[in-house]
Amino acid sequence: MIARCLLFIVFLPLSLWSQEFSKLENFKSELKKNISEEKRFALQQNLIDIYRIYNPDSCLFYTQKNLALIKRDGWNSRKGKTLLGLASYYTEKNSTALAYRYNKESSAINLKNKDEYVLADNYYMFGRLAHQKGEHAEAVRNYLKAVDLGTKSKNLWIVNAAYRSLAFLYLDESNKEKAYENISKALKVAGASHSQEALGFCHGVLAEMERSLSKPKEAQVHFTKAYEYFRKTENEFGQAWLLTNWSLLDVDHLTKGYEMQQQAQKIWDKISPSHYMSVANHYNMAFSYLEFYKQYGKYKSLLPWNKSQLLQKAEKEFAISKKIAAGNNNKQWVMFNYAGLSELSRLKGDLDGFAKNFQEYYNTRDSIYSQSRKNEMAKLESQKVVEQKNKEIALNKLIIKNKEREKLYYLFGLLAFLIIGILMFFLYRQSKRNSDRLEKLNAELDKANKTKMQFFGILNHDLRSPVAGLIHFLHLQKEAPDMMDEETKKRLENKVIKASENLLQQMEDLLLWSKGQMNNFAPEMKEVPVNDIFRDIEGNFSWVENIRFQFEFPENMMLLTDKEYLKTITRNLTNNAVKVLEQKEGEKTIFWNAYSDKNRNYLSITDNGEGASIEKFRALFDDSVTIGTKKGLGLHLIRDLSKAIRMDIEVKTEKDKGSTIILSSKKV
Repeated sequence: MIARCLLFIVFLPLSLWSQEFSKLENFKSELKKNISEEKRFALQQNLIDIYRIYNPDSCLFYTQKNLALIKRDGWNSRKGKTLLGLASYYTEKNSTALAYRYNKESSAINLKNKDEYVLADNYYMFGRLAHQKGEHAEAVRNYLKAVDLGTKSKNLWIVNAAYRSLAFLYLDESNKEKAYENISKALKVAGASHSQEALGFCHGVLAEMERSLSKPKEAQVHFTKAYEYFRKTENEFGQAWLLTNWSLLDVDHLTKGYEMQQQAQKIWDKISPSHYMSVANHYNMAFSYLEFYKQYGKYKSLLPWNKSQLLQKAEKEFAISKKIAAGNNNKQWVMFNYAGLSELSRLKGDLDGFAKNFQEYYNTRDSIYSQSRKNEMAKLESQKVVEQKNKEIALNKLIIKNKEREKLYYLFGLLAFLIIGILMFFLYRQSKRNSDRLEKLNAELDKANKTKMQFFGILNHDLRSPVAGLIHFLHLQKEAPDMMDEETKKRLENKVIKASENLLQQMEDLLLWSKGQMNNFAPEMKEVPVNDIFRDIEGNFSWVENIRFQFEFPENMMLLTDKEYLKTITRNLTNNAVKVLEQKEGEKTIFWNAYSDKNRNYLSITDNGEGASIEKFRALFDDSVTIGTKKGLGLHLIRDLSKAIRMDIEVKTEKDKGSTIILSSKKV
């Protein structure tokens, strides 16, 4: 269900919506009358504007009719707006090259006609195409051009649509402030235009934003407002679009969401069965049937189907969704449906079907996202930086070399010793500056490489422990399922969930920390409660069994340190202690203690393992110790990070009694 809740931000409507939707049938009725070609052209253009996103096939039908009138009557100056129908059609069919071609041809005509009203639409389409390809900077540039031209020409609908699109773009970029800023602007423009439908789509977009940001109460308010606007304007498309998204808001009440999906599908089947939101709605219904199957005991009294029929209905909906997506060349939704079918096969116990669908999912995903292509792009970007640095170094060397040659030229070319001396001094000073600059550049490059290696070392060690714990639980469940009673299974499942949540939290901590460390890998010293550090240890090693953890510390004890550095140090120390105790028989204990004296604060970890020689802890004090591929790096990281936050390290170890490592720092 989580995956379903995240998909629709990307697939919300991002293009022009006609404010004349409620007049659709009137326009079609007028076309049946005996009217002039001028009026026929105008009516068909209105239908093109309405159908551009609502029904691509109907959009193409009326666009071709108007293009025929243009060709027959020589109305080439009117072609600019009509070609937008082809640009929209091929955009919806995922033929971006043709969409770009027709939009470019349309914009050239509109530019020649100085028609800023329609040019705003052209820039909007360029923005949408760039947005669809993930070229966000280019998309923003074109959306803002659309806003400027739309504001000048009073094309408020395009201004509103551009702001809505910018809101979603910034939401994709995790910039909530900019997202809310742009949807607020969209609402303001919609209010100024007195368009009920514009307000409906704005509140629908805002509802989706609130839902994606886990604000269900706020989302419910905006979904309700949007639905009222669409109901007043009799906008069936808006109602279906809204219900498709709304159905995912309350995942704890499946029947309510399923009823919304059924209501939405009736509208899609009526107005646009092959629309991409119809694809999404079929997909939603398929997952609803799977959830009913999984929770059959809870919902069986409310359902007209038996349990096996639910899987049949889910399979049917996935097939419909995948067929429509394939017909629209929408590989992303084909990929999602393969993922859904693999889950269906798993529930049916069809291992061959599961493997086949899962393989198709990965094949389709690779054809869309191509991780190797992403890696190659990243590699090229890195190479570009290195090459630029190398060019600068080579240029500096060349400058120095040329300056040295100039010295010789001046020595042989000038007769006056005084002039030669002055020139030599000048050249020497310039050479010294260039040499210093070269050394500085090399030092910066060396520092950047060391920082990168250190950071990835931290990531590797901090994530290894929770992953190892998770794998341990999964192996136990797989290899010895019959040895566990239901209570044990439930306990292990809870531990797996807890370990996964801890892993996710730890990854989020590390990634947030990394964002602040990319430009300057240096600690940020603040007062940190000891309780926070010990709670982090307890949470991240909840997966460890047969080892008793003890924590002792004064209440409200504070340390002046960098929280993330210290958490990394304590995790590595705890992980080392766990490894030491894995082979030990009998009682196993890890004891964390925090205390202080007059001048210093102390953190110590003690295990009751077999102890070791002080030589094994040498890497904590000597940075010349060689780092292996699997051993030694943790101690190096502890040493370097402790040094960075000004903590001293002391080791006490005794054979057959265990080891104690003490961290100490000055008092706050």
